[in-house]
Amino acid sequence: MVSQRQRLARKKYKAEHPELFPNPEPTPPKDPDKKKKKKPKSPFKRKKGESKELGVTNKPFKSNSRKHPLRVPGMKPGESCFICKAKDHIAKFCAQKAEWEKNKICLRCRRRGHRAKNCPEVNDGPKDGKICYNCGETGHSLSNCPQPLQDGGTKFAECFVCNGRGHLSKNCPQNAHGIYPKGGCCKICGGVTHLAKDCPEKGKKESFAANGYGNAAFGSEERPRNQVTKLVSGDDLEDDFMVENSSKSRNVDEKPKKKKGPTVANAASGIAVSDECKIKFQELKAKRNYRFILFKIVDQEVVVDKVGSPNETYEDFTASFPSNECRYAIFDFDFTTHENCQKSKIFFIAWAPDASKVREKMVYASSKDRFKRELDGIQFELQATDPSEMSFDIIKSRAY
Repeated sequence: MVSQRQRLARKKYKAEHPELFPNPEPTPPKDPDKKKKKKPKSPFKRKKGESKELGVTNKPFKSNSRKHPLRVPGMKPGESCFICKAKDHIAKFCAQKAEWEKNKICLRCRRRGHRAKNCPEVNDGPKDGKICYNCGETGHSLSNCPQPLQDGGTKFAECFVCNGRGHLSKNCPQNAHGIYPKGGCCKICGGVTHLAKDCPEKGKKESFAANGYGNAAFGSEERPRNQVTKLVSGDDLEDDFMVENSSKSRNVDEKPKKKKGPTVANAASGIAVSDECKIKFQELKAKRNYRFILFKIVDQEVVVDKVGSPNETYEDFTASFPSNECRYAIFDFDFTTHENCQKSKIFFIAWAPDASKVREKMVYASSKDRFKRELDGIQFELQATDPSEMSFDIIKSRAY
């Protein structure tokens, strides 16, 4: 990069030696009578006569037009036969069509020589209409059949697995997977002839599918109930893998009881919040029954330490804090705005004096954010280690 000093030195030298820097001559104007030089013609460019002979038109190419897969070059669809390339007929009436179709594969029987509409395995009759599996009549299905069910309602049903009559593919003896072609079974009873939503044992809680048993492997025999290895997680266990006997399983009708207890405030510190804390805070926020509430941690649980009546002042609130212990506090501050409107703000104060223990400070600091989320409606937060850090002037300045 050229500095300012170098630019000034170059300008000064140019002014002292003008003969070394002559002015450039202006470019002459273009001659309008001068003819342009023609570019040599490309040897690969087609001539007009050649393009007509090859059937190439000079029309602009359309980007959205697509070429027909069976179109003869230079002709429109329907003007020629794509089988023999003749121009006097189309492929539908071509004499070579039968020979051409011998290489086609039928979509029904997967054999060569004919199409699906001419398949010899298609029986005569209305295949497209509904056929009742119970009575064999057309016009209605099995669910709307007026006659009583016979042989399970599948007397006229055809199985596509064994091509037999009288049963469906899910009950076919040659079908080991039932309605699960890729494997699997009902997660409730282990059957392969129905889904879990249609299982007759849906109300029961035991599940054989989790153990890997199914009707295809054991039929109607009793399924083995040996020892089952279960994966159990937890820090207080000696081993994560426990072996239990499935024969001593709990009663299927017995419902597991939910453990009731305080909600965990912080998983890292293991501190819980009692229900009384939430109730007192809701009474302060909705009913204005208290002026302030103090909380403390006792036996790994946040509990209510002290509550103040609505008549108490801010001095009574600050005098309630101990000088050598940490506390959480909620204060309801009522004030009047400059527009003469009565308003109220809820403050959350984390009290951690310098005289308190270090471990106590760490526990209160790690549980503070999670404890605040349990108290919905806090508007301002203060952290104080000395009474001067939460004076009444600071409260007023934050609220206004």
